Order: sequence, then C-alpha cells, then structure tokens
Amino acid sequence: MIPTKKKDYHCIIKPLLVGLVIFLIVGYSGLKLKNLLAGPQIIIISPSDGATIKKNLVDVKGKAERISQIYLNGKKIFTDEQGNFNEPYLLASGYNLLEIIARDQFGRQIIKKLQLTTIN
Repeated sequence: MIPTKKKDYHCIIKPLLVGLVIFLIVGYSGLKLKNLLAGPQIIIISPSDGATIKKNLVDVKGKAERISQIYLNGKKIFTDEQGNFNEPYLLASGYNLLEIIARDQFGRQIIKKLQLTTIN
C-alpha cells in the first residue's frame, strides 16, 4: 500500500496544533503571573505634586491597577471598572499633604503622596 499525502499532512498538523495550544497556555499564564508579581499601582492624573491651588476644593483624579482597596488620607474611595478614580477633597489653607494608599488582595501596598498649597 502506498501512503497518501493526506496522511502525511495529518501527522504534521496534529503536533503543530498541540504546540500552538501549549504556547497559548504558557503565554496566557505568563501574562497573569506578571500581574500577580507586579503588585498594586497608582497613577495620579491631577493635581500634580507641588501644585499651588487657588480654591479649597480639588478633584483628585487618577488610575489604580491590581488593587482591592484604595484610600485618600484614610478615607476609602472607589474606582470604576477600569480602575479610574475621581474624588473631591477639601483642602485647608496653606500647605496640604495628601496620601493615597492602595492595597492588593495579597496585602501588598503602595503609597503616593501629593504636596499641595492653597492660596486664598
């Protein structure tokens, strides 16, 4: 009996598909592991650190990634589904120090500080 080419392709395709599935599983696992190892992250959009503000009410805007809890000067704040937050904060006259703390599900935390000055 003479082997057909169809059988030759079948022997090549099966290992390629298995290799592709293994590659996809390893790649996906690598991306998830990166997020696990990276820990929480906070990006402050506004106001900028060291800014001088002319009004007492400021909107603290930013984005948090890989978090389970986030606090602004000890008060719990909330994010949307994409991790964005926009929290109004009443500043005192003069120098103000804002502290944003985020924790992930493993208890790791990151702290960002903003120094702001108000002019009345």
